[in-house]
Amino acid sequence: MCSSAGLLATLLESAEKLLVEMDPGSSWDGTPLLQCIQLLGGHSLSVKDLHSWLGLVRKALGTSWATPLMLALEKAMGSEETRGPAATFEFDGESSGLLGPGDSRWPFLNGYGFATWIYIESFSDTLSTATAAAAIAAAAAATSGKSSAMSAAAAASALAGEGTAHMPRLFSFLSSDNQGVEAYFHGQFLVVESVGGRGKKASLHFTHAFKPQCWYFVGLEHTNKHGLLGKGESELRLYVDGSLYESRPFEFPRISKPLAFCCIGTNSPPTIAGLQRRRRQCPLFAEMGPVYIFKEPIGPDRMRRLASRGGDTLPSFGNGAGLPWKATNDHVKSMAEESFALNNEMGASLHLLYHPSLLTGRFCPDASPSGSSGTHRRPAEVLGLVHVSSRVRPAESLWALAYGGPMALLPLTISNVLMDSLEPTPGDLSLSFATVSLSAPVFRIISLAIQHPGNNEELCRAFAPELLSRVLHYLLQALSKLESGEEALTDEELVAAIVSLCQSQRNNHELKVQLFSSLLLDLKLWSSCRYGLQKKLLSSLADMVFTESACMRDAKAMQMLLDGCRRCYWAIQEPDSIDNFALTGTKRSLGEVNALVDELLVVIELMLGAASSTAVSDDVRCLIGFIVECPQPNQVLGTLDY
Repeated sequence: MCSSAGLLATLLESAEKLLVEMDPGSSWDGTPLLQCIQLLGGHSLSVKDLHSWLGLVRKALGTSWATPLMLALEKAMGSEETRGPAATFEFDGESSGLLGPGDSRWPFLNGYGFATWIYIESFSDTLSTATAAAAIAAAAAATSGKSSAMSAAAAASALAGEGTAHMPRLFSFLSSDNQGVEAYFHGQFLVVESVGGRGKKASLHFTHAFKPQCWYFVGLEHTNKHGLLGKGESELRLYVDGSLYESRPFEFPRISKPLAFCCIGTNSPPTIAGLQRRRRQCPLFAEMGPVYIFKEPIGPDRMRRLASRGGDTLPSFGNGAGLPWKATNDHVKSMAEESFALNNEMGASLHLLYHPSLLTGRFCPDASPSGSSGTHRRPAEVLGLVHVSSRVRPAESLWALAYGGPMALLPLTISNVLMDSLEPTPGDLSLSFATVSLSAPVFRIISLAIQHPGNNEELCRAFAPELLSRVLHYLLQALSKLESGEEALTDEELVAAIVSLCQSQRNNHELKVQLFSSLLLDLKLWSSCRYGLQKKLLSSLADMVFTESACMRDAKAMQMLLDGCRRCYWAIQEPDSIDNFALTGTKRSLGEVNALVDELLVVIELMLGAASSTAVSDDVRCLIGFIVECPQPNQVLGTLDY
């Protein structure tokens, strides 16, 4: 609600007045204000607010607040809020929830399934619940002999569940005489309870400790396999973030009455006659994404694919679904085809689907195949007050901000340009210091934004590897010229930011290879830097030999590194060699050269060990060529050792 009310824009305006226009000698601490901006930006960040944020960073370059503002944007980009769906139901924890329709076929013959995305703001009565759970856990652990107090707490949680204890419901599927299934939280643990005919009750307590203010994909499946003699095997499964976390035998409820109340995010209100005589209404204080209710289990594979697809998608079924979008980007195309296939596979098993973006007034229409086709009208009714929260993720706003998407951040790292060619060039020392300090957060923001398919496409369209290489060359030159007593950023921070940027590309292998070639494997780019920075780069390459072997192989890392050694680390220089310290006028010591060569040869040795049998011949050919041309005995001897 704060985001929809425009609070972020107001805070950014206040920050400009307080952080930029304020007297530099003031001792006022703006950190709490930046934390509020970061939290709101992580929840939802419009293009207009992002433009204002970056403008504020530019205006603050002459102050000490430019870097904190950029770090706040980075934290907003990678915050927990960004993992949630774009539209969610907001349950207030007082009386809100959704009430779905009843069904005469309940319980379903083969079992049922439930899946949603949930962000629990807080567990009500956290202190008393935690104290009770801890006490019961200690007693249960002592009697059972188990070492895990957490497991014992979960196993004993129902002992504190009677009476009027507040246990917020994930869902409550009950008949008119209180028979059915409920899933609720006791403290941080999820409990499933079933009540069959004649009041027969059973409960199962999962051991996963859910954390407040974290997004989870939660899936529950109850299987009912029929046996030849009437007795079958029943099993209850818990999925967390797409992975099967726990699977336990659990008797399928024998219910004689049809489903009367299908409650989501709460249980039936006490005003409904005949229900909740022993327990009060227990609604969730949480955000919840699309709610899928299945009339049979869909299995671990489909649960994993549903979680991987995320909660943004509003599925389409039948003839209205159309064909997947044929995109020029292979990754986006594969995502569309996978989503289309998943809809076809789970459509027959889907009983109800309530999507927050469809909520209108007091009713949310059913988007399942039978509901969307008009065969059955089964809308969910709003209980209490349910607000629909819509968010724009920072990565999406960055894509929409300008041509090039996240590449629009690069001007913040440059202090001056040549007017005739627009090439970056070092300018005023204090301004160069300020802009260089922003480079690591900017590279990390790009590495986070690149996960968005649109930003990925923009990096390809804007020739990002070449452009990033030019900017990095300028930054390294600026770093070598800075003579300040305070470092703009550490060697580890800059190298780690570049490594993160190169490794973050998971969906476009060709672009990843280009990033490695342009930013990490080109030693002449880093040759003007101080010894510590080059040593950190080579040690980082050694760490990535096995994890990024395919990418380094396609980037011809062996040949590039040996060529870089020839041009940068030979004491007897060739006509095209790089004079590494010409910019600063310092003389490189032979000891530093030999130490860098040793680090480089370690990388070469690891690459030979990681190479497949078919690729070794190419590597040996590169090494022989290097040995024939190398005028330095120590490098030849080091190479021959391999």
